[in-house]
Amino acid sequence: GLRAQGIDVIIESTSFERELQLKLKTRHLKASRYLLTDGYALSSFNVSGLLPHQLIQLESLPPCIAVIGRGATALEWAYVLSRRSTVTLILLEQSLLPAADVDIQRLVEAQLKSLGIQIIFSHDDDEQFKSVDVDLSVVVPQPCAVETLALKDVGVARAGAAIVVNRYLQTRCPQIYVSGGSLGGENRPELTQRETTVALENALFGRRHMMCYEQAFYSIRLLSSVGCWGLTENQARAYYGHGMAIFQASCLPRLAENVAQTNFCKLIAVGQRIIGVHLMGEGASTLAAAFGQSPCMDTLDRWITSGFESGTLQDAIYQAVEQWQRSRWSEGQWRRDWAENWFNFRRSL
Repeated sequence: GLRAQGIDVIIESTSFERELQLKLKTRHLKASRYLLTDGYALSSFNVSGLLPHQLIQLESLPPCIAVIGRGATALEWAYVLSRRSTVTLILLEQSLLPAADVDIQRLVEAQLKSLGIQIIFSHDDDEQFKSVDVDLSVVVPQPCAVETLALKDVGVARAGAAIVVNRYLQTRCPQIYVSGGSLGGENRPELTQRETTVALENALFGRRHMMCYEQAFYSIRLLSSVGCWGLTENQARAYYGHGMAIFQASCLPRLAENVAQTNFCKLIAVGQRIIGVHLMGEGASTLAAAFGQSPCMDTLDRWITSGFESGTLQDAIYQAVEQWQRSRWSEGQWRRDWAENWFNFRRSL
């Protein structure tokens, strides 16, 4: 299908040369701009097992499965496979979701454990996961685009496992742009799509669009869907200190498959401006994306009070908005002080 549209599809290893040419087995290619995006790297995994797409080759799933990987994608596969098998999740890092808010991490961990998923934190070179007794290992590869490209030859720097880029997703070599998992962080389709759009605009048309991660959203498909937009609580405290405020609430779903299911909302605000939204529950991804279109408490206040059902994620959001409304009239806030002074003045006449 791609070739029918005039796209040259090359399925073989390649590497950059010093003149910014791509060296292939039988020819050389050169372009004015390059965009590196997601592929898959397996060299960092010292364990044998099936890739997720190879599971369809099995006639049935074995009773005990180990899922090995990192980030949200590994969690999603562990959740899906737990419906048919006993799952051990082996994470090749020391936190569950490094890019997620601390409360989202806590709730996700509780839900995974309620499904019988054992969670083991390990390093790439750790031998601990080899002692786990399972019938099958599923290796969730880490998306990247740097395995065999010889980027050092063209001056592209890497910080650990990630490629270093500027705000325009441009490397030290101005002709090379990068999007997706090679930038590090949490690799999510929504983030990669946004990064690719920005990088293509800049590479093809010479634009200077910046990738603003504080305004990006992403979702995670688990027992209760997760939707995130903007800054986490730790990031907001680092940027704004005591100038930020947190409003959070939760409620039980009307119809729950599992006792650990919940509707959760955390709103992080500076004045009336929302700088972070962290949701868990049905429709969380859609709502997080919608909040990014109008990140203002007044707009959210009018939208959520237009109608919702109890026991839904909107109910938890409404409770968080109510907290914000009450805080505006709390002692020490200028609205309360102004109103109190005005009534004292009227009584003195």
